[in-house]
Amino acid sequence: MMIPISISSFELSNIPSFIIILIIGYVTRFYYHYFTRINPLPGPIPLPIIGNVHQKYGNSLANWYKLLHKKYGDMFEVYYAGQRLIVLCRADLIENMNTTSTKTKYPIRFNNTEGLIEYGISAVGVGHNNNPKSWKYNREFFTQSLLTPKFDYQAVEWTNELLTEIESYLNKIGENQQVDLGKWMHRFTNEIIFKIATGVKNNSVAAYYYTVVAPESIKSLNENVQKKLIHSENFVQSVVTYMGGVGYFFVFNKFIRNNFPFIRGKVKKLLENKNYLFNEIKKIIKERRIEIENTPLDQPLRHDLLTSHITGNTPRDINIIKHSDDVDLLRPMNDKEIFSNIFESIIAGTDTSASMFCFIIYFLEHNPEVKKRLLQEIDEVFGNDLTRPITCKDLEELQYCDAVIKEVNRHSPVAFSIGRVSTESDNVGGYQWPKGTVFNMYWGSIMKSKNYWTDPDKFDPGRFYKIEKSDKYLLEKKNFKNTYSMFGGGIRMCPGRKLAIIELKCLTTFIYRNYNIDLVDMNAPIKYTSGFINACHELVVRIKPRNS
Repeated sequence: MMIPISISSFELSNIPSFIIILIIGYVTRFYYHYFTRINPLPGPIPLPIIGNVHQKYGNSLANWYKLLHKKYGDMFEVYYAGQRLIVLCRADLIENMNTTSTKTKYPIRFNNTEGLIEYGISAVGVGHNNNPKSWKYNREFFTQSLLTPKFDYQAVEWTNELLTEIESYLNKIGENQQVDLGKWMHRFTNEIIFKIATGVKNNSVAAYYYTVVAPESIKSLNENVQKKLIHSENFVQSVVTYMGGVGYFFVFNKFIRNNFPFIRGKVKKLLENKNYLFNEIKKIIKERRIEIENTPLDQPLRHDLLTSHITGNTPRDINIIKHSDDVDLLRPMNDKEIFSNIFESIIAGTDTSASMFCFIIYFLEHNPEVKKRLLQEIDEVFGNDLTRPITCKDLEELQYCDAVIKEVNRHSPVAFSIGRVSTESDNVGGYQWPKGTVFNMYWGSIMKSKNYWTDPDKFDPGRFYKIEKSDKYLLEKKNFKNTYSMFGGGIRMCPGRKLAIIELKCLTTFIYRNYNIDLVDMNAPIKYTSGFINACHELVVRIKPRNS
């Protein structure tokens, strides 16, 4: 029998009972859907609204995945922001997700949830674009700009110039002083990617020295220079803050972000920082557009990503896209695409490479035999000349250095987990999954598996260095597919990978060619945060010239 409810008879005293009924109904509905879900996998049981967030709290995401893998096996599930994620920890499970074919069933990295959209993770650029046609168009600009021999030489030239500048500041600091390489490297990578993206120097390295390391010295500069340096340092800090906040909008749903104490305040500050950062980049784009419009057609323009994006397929075309049968590829870029691509370049090119370099230093200082072998190679390539600029040919000859970088990444990957979303039904792990299923490829586990790597817990760059001459690395010689990742795989591989390797090899060579490095605390674990990526923002060392 139904009992009619009269609104006029509803009293304030009924409100608590009504709220309790709503909560019971919501929780019942939530767990009904959870326990009747398709293809139930092992994993921690989620709570309504917050999913599994409470279980991650206090753990880095990478370490939490490691614990879950140990407990639940090679295929388990977790819940974030109302999304079910299937985490895969075995190479054969991800085979279809790293194909280079454009017909892949996994062309999408992850869903642009309401949280990511609020935080400005754009769906019109390259990194997070889920529209295949739009993604292909934007990717074409990146590919033809960043993956050319001309770009390699330009990147090496700019890197040499900036390394010389850093050396001058380190010399001013003096010998055997404590230096936070993490902070220096974030300014270095930001300045390199800023110049490649916009064509101008933002002086973030100088800004760090004058505003943080030796703030008293800034008084010797004129007022306009002081303002520019302070602005540049604020910009870099804004980039670092932005990257550190992505996890809040990926993991927490809107209800948690807007209502939970501490989280609500943090989210508000992150959104304020986002607005500042976005406005700064939009201002840069606007100023460059005006410069181009005021430049006569017969005058050459500088070569950078922003210029190519603004002028591509216009009367000022610099032939970024030369030939195509696709009419859509021949249209000019719109404002949203230009902003998204420049923004993604600056954001992705700052935190990732700087963090990876910090991991390299940490592992080399804890493995003296590897460090000794690296120094031998550096001396073989450069001899006693500590001043000759690094060349592209030098980078090709630094093969052991390349192996060191790969092995550091295997032990401590910046991109420890990479997402994929299916656009078609597919069989994964013996289960048929519907279109729209969200997967996480957990490389932190795959790259440490004893099934694919010889003595996987040992730090041994030899597994990447001339292994054809050794009988030691039998598993590596089998060349298992999908057992290693540094820049992702398949059609979603990072378009800035060549720049990252150039930076890492140049930085490693520069530091160990010119300086002796000692960690201030050899027994302390490296300090990093693990959210969307593994990000290191502090690495305190003592540094002195090697020839002393």
